[in-house]
Amino acid sequence: MSLYSAGNCLRPVVRQLSSTSRSFSTTPAILSNAVPPESPSYIRLPSPPQSQTDEVKPPRVRGSLPVPRQVFLRSEGDRKIKPDYINKTAPRSANAREPKNDSQRWKREMAETRRTNLEQGLKALYTRREKSDAIRNARVSRKFKENNEAAAAPEREDDRLTRSTVLDAILDTKTYPDPERFARAQRSQVKVQKKEKAKYEARRDALMELYINASNFIVQESELKAEIDEIFSEDYFRKQSQYFQRYGTTENAWGIYGKPPSIANMLETTTGNSTKLMDYYESEYDRSVKRQKRIAEEFTGGKME
Repeated sequence: MSLYSAGNCLRPVVRQLSSTSRSFSTTPAILSNAVPPESPSYIRLPSPPQSQTDEVKPPRVRGSLPVPRQVFLRSEGDRKIKPDYINKTAPRSANAREPKNDSQRWKREMAETRRTNLEQGLKALYTRREKSDAIRNARVSRKFKENNEAAAAPEREDDRLTRSTVLDAILDTKTYPDPERFARAQRSQVKVQKKEKAKYEARRDALMELYINASNFIVQESELKAEIDEIFSEDYFRKQSQYFQRYGTTENAWGIYGKPPSIANMLETTTGNSTKLMDYYESEYDRSVKRQKRIAEEFTGGKME
């Protein structure tokens, strides 16, 4: 058998295999070359029931239409359909002569035809506008009447039976005065009076303390110079230790007055179990003076020095 005859025998088998392989494709053979793969129509799917309507869509017109002119202005009315406007727009020649040849006769006929067409076109446009205005006004009036009737119509029985329950308290949107407003105002007034009284007492205590401390104020330059010379002298703390009868390290303020007392130190001082040297040498007279000073400050309301 020759190669040519063998090829003829194999062709039906190749066609059968190719047709069998094409049966698995979801793309129709007709659309495989016309519709690209990115198109939604590449795979045909059944249309949903919502899209199966009898609506006829107008064909798509490419490009854009110019804005229509307003031929008849509202302020002018029907001025453009009157004979005066036609005569001014397309006036006839004042020196009309008889046409001498067919060309002049044809031009005159064409001019008369244009005048007639202008008059008929303006009248037809005006009639069309009047008709469209009447239709639009009737439609607007009908819609307005229907809306008013629907707004004033009583509630339907099915709406009344199927509507949700709304409490009368929710429908009542009136603002009622607070029954406890006077009591709250009275409490607020008492609170404000307490704050003002506390401010007044604090201000009076500050003035009293300022008055008491004013006896030691330095008001002259000579007094300031003498105070500076005394405090910044080399043996100031030594003199203070001799005056207060302190012994030990007295080269600084802590050696004279000691560190700021803590709660434990104050408790030890009160119970007499303090281990400080200055508390050890502190007599009962000194503690009594401190107690009397605190009592006097409480009675007078000012700082005692």
